[in-house]
This record gives sequence, C-alpha cells and structure tokens, in this order.
Amino acid sequence: MDKSLEEILEAVWIADEAGDSSEGSVSRCCPIDVTGEYLDTLAGHGLVVRNGDQLELTEVGRSRARGIVRRHRLAVVLFTTMLDMDADKREAIACEAEHTLLPEVEESICTLLGHPTHTPDGKSIPPGKCCAAHRTTTSTVIVNLTALKPGEKGRINYIKPKDHGRLHKLTSFGLIPGTIVELHQRSPAFCIRYEGTEIAIDRDVAEDIFVSRINCDCRE
Repeated sequence: MDKSLEEILEAVWIADEAGDSSEGSVSRCCPIDVTGEYLDTLAGHGLVVRNGDQLELTEVGRSRARGIVRRHRLAVVLFTTMLDMDADKREAIACEAEHTLLPEVEESICTLLGHPTHTPDGKSIPPGKCCAAHRTTTSTVIVNLTALKPGEKGRINYIKPKDHGRLHKLTSFGLIPGTIVELHQRSPAFCIRYEGTEIAIDRDVAEDIFVSRINCDCRE
C-alpha cells in the first residue's frame, strides 16, 4: 500500500484513540495532507467509511492500521530503550520502520523487548501473536526484575504496571526508566538497591519492572 495511505490509516487510529475521528482531528494527527482524493481511495479499498465529517475504520482497515501503529510504537521502544536515541531521530526512523518491518522482524523485536504494552511516553502498543503466546527466546535482553539473580544489575527500560496507582508509587520511589538497580535478595521479598536506596517489593510488583541486564556477575 502507498505510504501516504498508511499514514492516513495510522492517523485515523490515533484520532480514534483520542475519541475524535473527525476529518479535522485526523488531519491534525497526520504528517501529510489528508485530501479528499486519499480518503476516496481508502474508501474504495474498503478500509475507511466516511460518515459525514467522521472517519471510521472498517474491520479490514482497523487491522491494517493496527499493524502500522504496532510497528511504529515497537520501533519507538526499541530506539528509546536500546539505542538511547533522541526524540526527533527515533520518531523519524520509527515513521520509516512502520512501513517496512517484516512480520517476523516485528515479532523478534517485540520478543526481544519483552512484549511491551506501552511506549515510554504511555502510548498503548497493540499486542501481536507473539504476545498472546508469551513467546520468549534465549536472545531476549529485556526481562522483568524477577529474572535477575542476586548480585545482578539491570537498567530499568520501562514499567508495565497492572494499575496506574502502582506506576505512580514506583516512580515516587525513583524507579524510573534509566535507573540502574541491583537485586540483593529474592526471598521473602525482592530486595533491590539503587542510588543509595534499598527497598523490598513483592513479586507481583517486581514482575511489572522491565530491565536490561548490565552484568552477569551473579551469585546463587
């Protein structure tokens, strides 16, 4: 499909997420001009339905848009957490990746990152087949905190909380992306050290914190 058409499909999805699927809202979400010709083409392909000023994705259109958004946001997570790119650069490359990533590469990236559900700035990442299967590989470098052994360190890449209250609590403790933590003990609670602080957290909280390993100088 033409990249311009994919950009508009993505914009319709984003506008719908925000609760406003009007043509004006879609235009504000899209980096290119949303012309009547483009919309007619999408409608002709059965991807979009125009209902007055509102744009609605068909089932096929939603599937296509979902894949585009998923690839873009996975790329953002990859470039942010693994390559530490600045915002402008990672956004530009993610915009290209959303059009070119092969399905098998997309799944490999998702698995490598530990199946993230949100980008670092809180945007939801549509899950893929690999997420539903909880697929893991020995090459995964981002794991939740429970995978660390005592003495092992990891840099927090993102937090995938089961509720927003927990996210606020963890960030208030200074547990934010970029913080380096060391696992001190696993039982009876997970005890971690970071920046001169030591705290104990329950397993279900530790499962929400995803880190990239820094060393493997571990002890049992």
